Amino acid sequence: MREDLPSPILSAATSQSYDPERWTVVGQMREHRVQGRESLLEIARDHGLGYREVTRINPELDPFLPGDGAPVMLPTARVLPQTPYEHGMVLNLPEKRLYYFYTLTNDRLVISFPVGIGTADRGTPLGDFTITRKLTDPSWTVPPSVREQRPHLPAIIPPGPNNPMGAYALQLSGGSYFIHGTNRPWSIGRRATLGCARLYPEDIPVLFRMAAIGTPMKIIHQPVKIGRQDEQIFLEIHHDRYDGKNWRDYWQEAEQMLSKKGWLNQVESGKVAEVARQGRGIPVPIGRLAK
Repeated sequence: MREDLPSPILSAATSQSYDPERWTVVGQMREHRVQGRESLLEIARDHGLGYREVTRINPELDPFLPGDGAPVMLPTARVLPQTPYEHGMVLNLPEKRLYYFYTLTNDRLVISFPVGIGTADRGTPLGDFTITRKLTDPSWTVPPSVREQRPHLPAIIPPGPNNPMGAYALQLSGGSYFIHGTNRPWSIGRRATLGCARLYPEDIPVLFRMAAIGTPMKIIHQPVKIGRQDEQIFLEIHHDRYDGKNWRDYWQEAEQMLSKKGWLNQVESGKVAEVARQGRGIPVPIGRLAK
């Protein structure tokens, strides 16, 4: 795996407006044409996406040499998580994306970032947290379990290019977990950490500036999301091989959520099943609300 990918100077993340009652699908799908020997790793990073997000909806492309001029679909639209819309952060594990909700002069805004999360055996914990500390150039205290496997590591790794926490870190309540940068940008959008959430080096300074101490954070597991743009209804489903579900389980969950909203009779059942079967992680229109 290449670790010497050129680094974007600026974050690709942008704030977008939303309305929790009428407009909960933000962004729009885009297409990128491969330039020269670009890899999907580079394209994902340049557009503020995780590696798995891009490879999942472009399965026909070689991730390392997709080919000069090849069209690459970019999953730059998304349904917002089904959580109370208020100031704070939401990390949805199945989509490996962190959302920061805030208001500015009475406008409701959201900005989101792809993240690397905990591995299957060292999962990122679910629950409610707050930011308790903000650290610049943090040192990394190597866990004993890691030193057992890699005894050559020192007890503490100081700031610098070998520090896996990057240049900025936000500590969560409880003390054991952080949101931080990384020296391994290719790991963003994957299960690759000891439980922390890591962002691209160009993204973490943006979140670090915006999120104050005391900011609340919810870590959720929500593979099925339903949203709307005025009367149009959208469904987004992320297959998660670690939750023990098959596509029919996601289908049933989607129909239950639609029924709870009173929308079940206003969507195409076959379309819901198709989205559940594919699990591509992008918003798909499935029906319209009656005016």
